[in-house]
Amino acid sequence: MWRLEDPQGNEAAKVKHEIVPYTRGRGLDLGCGIYKTYSHFIGIDSKKQYKGASPADEMALSMSVDVTCDCAKLDLFTSNSMDFVFSSHLLEHIENTRAALKEWWRVIKPEGHLVLYLPHKEYYPNVGQPGANPDHKHDFLPRDIIEHMKTLGGWDLLVSEERNQDREYSFFQVYRKKSGKEQTYSYAAEKPSKTCAVVRYGGFGDMIQTASVFPALVEQGYHITMFTTPRGYDIVKTDPYIDEFVIQDDDQVKNEELYEYWSVHEKKYDKWINLCESVEGTFLGMQGRAPTLWPHSARHKLLNVNYLEFTHEIAGVPYRPRPAYFPTRKEAKKAKKRYERLSQGDRLIMWTLAGSSPHKNWPYLDQVIARLMLTTKDARVLLVGDGLCQMLESGWENEPRVVRRSGEWDIRETLALAPLCDLVIGPETGILNAVSMLETPKVLLLSHSSIENLSRDWINCVNLTPRGCSCWPCHLMHHSFAMCSRDQETGVAECQAKIPAEAMIDAINLQLTKYRRAA
Repeated sequence: MWRLEDPQGNEAAKVKHEIVPYTRGRGLDLGCGIYKTYSHFIGIDSKKQYKGASPADEMALSMSVDVTCDCAKLDLFTSNSMDFVFSSHLLEHIENTRAALKEWWRVIKPEGHLVLYLPHKEYYPNVGQPGANPDHKHDFLPRDIIEHMKTLGGWDLLVSEERNQDREYSFFQVYRKKSGKEQTYSYAAEKPSKTCAVVRYGGFGDMIQTASVFPALVEQGYHITMFTTPRGYDIVKTDPYIDEFVIQDDDQVKNEELYEYWSVHEKKYDKWINLCESVEGTFLGMQGRAPTLWPHSARHKLLNVNYLEFTHEIAGVPYRPRPAYFPTRKEAKKAKKRYERLSQGDRLIMWTLAGSSPHKNWPYLDQVIARLMLTTKDARVLLVGDGLCQMLESGWENEPRVVRRSGEWDIRETLALAPLCDLVIGPETGILNAVSMLETPKVLLLSHSSIENLSRDWINCVNLTPRGCSCWPCHLMHHSFAMCSRDQETGVAECQAKIPAEAMIDAINLQLTKYRRAA
């Protein structure tokens, strides 16, 4: 219930962490005043209530309000141009409710969201009552807004909550705009009986490793909701064990606010598994954190722990390694045709050229490919990586048995093809993780991790480790060479320069011989 002595003003803060999944991209914060909810919002306010404001409020307004206009008339914005419109404790101030909602709805794209937070008629002083806001024109119940929305085309009501705990006296609604005329009520659907949330942000390999715990959670009867970023979602969006996703854009919630954000959502689930920094930051020291200051021997003693087994421990499920990537049927069919076209009856070796950090770059690629071209007539080499890896492909333009595809395929295309290849080579990347528990032959170039950390339980894998490198395994996260010993002759990380070309050739020959026997 509303109480006069409670703090007043920043009502949006009470649902700030609830609205994150519905306010991604570009959108409006209507009536933001001096408290724009997130920095990426476009703050809209008439500023009428701030006439004669204090210098402090004037300063806050200048930082918060991006566009000064009547929030009921959004003429500056074209139709279907916004990913979301958010309004907190504003609609009750506007005389023509239906016209305002129609205008807000107009600017939202199909599949975008209208996010409303309003004082509840039963929990807040009504118009004309003692303590009521003198500028309020209406008192609303949740069903009143639904009735207005029925005139505005197709939508799905995702959330409709009465919020009267602690210092709240409001209700919260989220409508997703649909292209047709159908109006549905997802919020009223029957809720799962046993729920689990898994939180994981990070790179491709992190998501593949996380996928290992999903089957066991499903076996325990959990409905799984995955909290991740667009990058992570792209990898696990087709995972059959995940029932629902909560996606936040990169830096949408600042690092210093993540704990509060997680705390709000944790209460909604029977089990909460937070795998953020379960590897990086725990068993890989990050710059500015204590492990980077430890002697190498201490780091190795304390951090030489298997990443995947530890992930299972955090999740509270038995350790049965099942990291996996799931292509769609269309992706799998395309990958099969691509393999047949690229291999031309020969054996196809996929070589992942680099990883996400500067130490995941091996310098003797050209020597090994040249040897393969001379000695293994029935092998073709497929080079894959991001756009920057195109530099590493230079010089092989005229060799028909070297296929250069860096920067041309997205990660899902590469992941779909990898299991079909006759050999996969590369550093510690998501692609190697994706085939780790498959029969696909592999050659892994280890850098910051040990065999115990990463590949102890991998199937059909030859691990290449540096020879005579005192800093390996360093158990450190690298975003530059600031904490990485650099080889002066090759310019790459010392741990990669000290994996000789002959070791790679021997590993390739071993794996190709095994494959030939198996075939």
